Amino acid sequence: MREPGRGLRRALFVSMAATALVGGACSNMPGLADVKLPSASTFIPTNANAFNQASVNTMRPVTAADLVDAQGSCPGAAAPAGDGEPAANARGVGLDMTECQVVQALGAPQATDIAKNERGERAVTMTFLGTERAGIYRFVRGRLVSIERAPGAEPERPTKQPPKRQANKPQPA
Repeated sequence: MREPGRGLRRALFVSMAATALVGGACSNMPGLADVKLPSASTFIPTNANAFNQASVNTMRPVTAADLVDAQGSCPGAAAPAGDGEPAANARGVGLDMTECQVVQALGAPQATDIAKNERGERAVTMTFLGTERAGIYRFVRGRLVSIERAPGAEPERPTKQPPKRQANKPQPA
């Protein structure tokens, strides 16, 4: 004859064994102290130029393909659509960009001066006129080092006109 409650003991033993197996498997799980959440500095740059510098690879050496010729055009570049017109995919200009990256962003310059500085390094000055980014762009060793506003190239600022006043007209009674 069967012993009463034997099935209950068996079910209890199986559930305890299952609990031990699950508990043992979870012992290697990381605790709450082991979880590291990203900080805000991971997503937000520390300075305003970080966005533009991220797209400019300053670690790559400047090659002959990155340098402009005396006319301000890049070797192997397609002919520009119009004189001084920026490319269709124009983007911002930032320090450490190569000469050709600036020409691709702003279009062909109106004047290009190629010389050597006091240290014997290549020094290029490109002048862009007639655009919203008109200025004098100076390069040393193929990288942009300074930007100056072109003389007389003040940006057009919209003038605020005062609102028109309505004369007080007597209301008909």
